[in-house]
Amino acid sequence: MTIRLDAPAKVNLRLEILGRREDGYHKIRTLLQKISLHDTLHFSLRKKKEISIESDHPSLPTGKNNLVYQAAELLIEKFGCDGGVHIRIEKRIPLGAGLGGGSSDAATTLKAMNQLLKLNLPKKTLMEVGLEIGADVPFFLIEGSAIGSGIGERLRKINLPPLWYILIYPNFEISTRWAYQNSLLTNQHFHINFNKFLKTPEGISRILLNHLEEVVSKRYPQIEAMKEMLSSFNPIGVLMTGSGPTVFGLFTEEKRASEAYQKIKKMIIKRGWIVFQAKGLS
Repeated sequence: MTIRLDAPAKVNLRLEILGRREDGYHKIRTLLQKISLHDTLHFSLRKKKEISIESDHPSLPTGKNNLVYQAAELLIEKFGCDGGVHIRIEKRIPLGAGLGGGSSDAATTLKAMNQLLKLNLPKKTLMEVGLEIGADVPFFLIEGSAIGSGIGERLRKINLPPLWYILIYPNFEISTRWAYQNSLLTNQHFHINFNKFLKTPEGISRILLNHLEEVVSKRYPQIEAMKEMLSSFNPIGVLMTGSGPTVFGLFTEEKRASEAYQKIKKMIIKRGWIVFQAKGLS
């Protein structure tokens, strides 16, 4: 039996760093949306008791450093499996891009293994297992968008209006750990009630914020260059997502997003950057 599932990327429409915990994690508040850019994973049970991974991305690790491997191993350890599993990953979400690709692939693995092994585990249990892999994993196990707090694991589901994204990835990775360790902790905590801003795209554009952007853009001037390029197409907002380096422009109409995408695609050829067009998933 084989299962094929898509693993969507995410963007952070807002990311506030509220403090550092004793365990080294950071307390955050974030506004998360899944987008149509996705990886595709194929899962097949095998009689041989091993986890094997293959991928079309040459830089993706296929051993224990891969979050997909860790997710499969964790579920098998906790709940048992007579055989093993082979997983093939079609990678479209760039690595180390601030788009949550690894976490999404791990969450998708938990869902697939739950089906393949007929474990019938409730979502709450899968989210608890996911949290052992990474703070972003539980978000990819729920439907729709959410406000995340704590280290990102406490999630409150929300509805967002239709949004379109143009994302530019400058073709290099940024370490999430480095970004957080070098982030500037301020006492500026914005006690905004998000609810009144989430009903319209214009409202969302007024609360776009990423506390990691300052430290990342100081080291990588490409962040500002990408923001300027996107801004020239009059989106309702531009922002770096997660720990970067991907930057997105936010649009209210698919037509305008498509026009910007076609023009930016020509503009970035010589720079070696990559551009994506995506829709927010409701």
